Amino acid sequence: MNELLVATGHVIRGLEVILLVYLVLKFKSRSWSLFFGGKGSLKTPSDHEVHSCFISALCVLVFHFFSGSLAPYIVSIEGMEKLELRQFFYFSMLMSSVAFATALFFLHVIRGCKFSAVARYCLYITFAMMLLQTTQFVLRGMLDINSFSPVYKISVMILNVLSLMVVSMYPISKIAKLRAREV
Repeated sequence: MNELLVATGHVIRGLEVILLVYLVLKFKSRSWSLFFGGKGSLKTPSDHEVHSCFISALCVLVFHFFSGSLAPYIVSIEGMEKLELRQFFYFSMLMSSVAFATALFFLHVIRGCKFSAVARYCLYITFAMMLLQTTQFVLRGMLDINSFSPVYKISVMILNVLSLMVVSMYPISKIAKLRAREV
């Protein structure tokens, strides 16, 4: 099981690198409009898609980094009972997912751009994650039942990889189209 987690960690880091490179390249080509452009910079459906995918990728990267950094700190807290620490951990992870969904939604509203398929899939995955985290919070944090933990761990891992794959598909498809034109 540990080998699977290590391999999955490498896949996640690889997808995050692809996203980071894409964001840097897109930032360079679109200048500041991706970060600070208003509704006026969204003239075509393609502009809406690019901005929506950019917002989605940026949110996924920020919240993956935030959650990944937060979890070890919570686990290392001393002075709390085991059950209280579990409750705090799972509640914090749940709130991180809620914050992600809220940020993704409001960044689209603020920018005035339409939700791309990538953004919608990110929200669907986040809702599935919140359902898992709520279930684990109740079972393991409140009732001290550990039988769901293996399902929880594997499901969270799959959903994290899936969210990174969803936001990686847009830049990968754009790169593939560029390569197809060159051939």
